[in-house]
Amino acid sequence: MTPRVKSLRRITGRYGLPAFMFAALVGAASTVSGKEPVGAPGYLAIVPPDWKVLSEDTINHERRFVSPSGDAWLSLYARPPDESVEAHLARVRHQDDERITYERRGGTWIVVSGYKGDRIFYRKAMLACGGRSWHHLAFEYPADQKLAFDQFVTRAVG
Repeated sequence: MTPRVKSLRRITGRYGLPAFMFAALVGAASTVSGKEPVGAPGYLAIVPPDWKVLSEDTINHERRFVSPSGDAWLSLYARPPDESVEAHLARVRHQDDERITYERRGGTWIVVSGYKGDRIFYRKAMLACGGRSWHHLAFEYPADQKLAFDQFVTRAVG
């Protein structure tokens, strides 16, 4: 059994299927090369087929996708832990000019969503890989399109 499989088994035992889906998607984002199509298996579960890769950041292993209309985006990325767990969770939670309407957290993960002006945001961060990496999922979309995005949100967050 590989260390990655062992890690995923530990995660799923503790946090259940949503955590497994999140770890698998972010893991796919960090391992898929820029030469592979967006339709690679890890992306099929979350990124709508008509969305495009906006940018790739090899330092943060980020893949950022944008909707065809350009008014919504999704980002999957990883970062090394360079601050305390509490400081990182606080930084993920707090952004300027936001009104949080949903928040859940555990010892090493956080989910926060709400409104930033006329947009809805969602952020999720989880310490993974035996404490060696923060895995992040973030997206934003227009608040007046909430009903249209509900299915996407459900698919994205597991």
